Amino acid sequence: MRRVVLAFLFLAVSSSAVVAQGHPQTRQGFWISFGFGYSSLGCEDCDDRVSGTGGYLRMGGTLSQRLLIGGEANGWTKSEGNATLTVGNVGPVVIFYPSANGGFFLKGGLGLATAELDLGSLSGEQTGSGITLGLGYDARVGRGFALTPYFDILSSHFDGGSVNMVAFGLGFTWP
Repeated sequence: MRRVVLAFLFLAVSSSAVVAQGHPQTRQGFWISFGFGYSSLGCEDCDDRVSGTGGYLRMGGTLSQRLLIGGEANGWTKSEGNATLTVGNVGPVVIFYPSANGGFFLKGGLGLATAELDLGSLSGEQTGSGITLGLGYDARVGRGFALTPYFDILSSHFDGGSVNMVAFGLGFTWP
């Protein structure tokens, strides 16, 4: 499965880079992006990581060609039998492009984290703090659209423990 996802991301980036040559990077005003892909969740006392589906939604405004600010929600979920575990982070993010004309970016933010376990008629939820770090590449495929492969690391801290998530996938961005 990992090989298929990595091959897909490689093809998306390499084919987008050729198409993007005719579409320069311009960042101004409002932007929105969403994406989904593979995620892996671990905890401080866990021996194994658990894979699941993850995704994000972020939007905000442009401060300059190299700096964006906005809000982002990240989520991970895994269902097995009648049990569903969901972990999420939400909060402000800052996105920095080292090159004003390039598509590569670094991302960071602090916010609120939630974890919910649903066991049919029983459920429990915890709230804590979360940290989001990531990187990606806006591969322009049109004047107002980019494919955005991404890699994120999220850390969520709760009373009595913490969980971490590693996610990668493909986003769709309207700058």
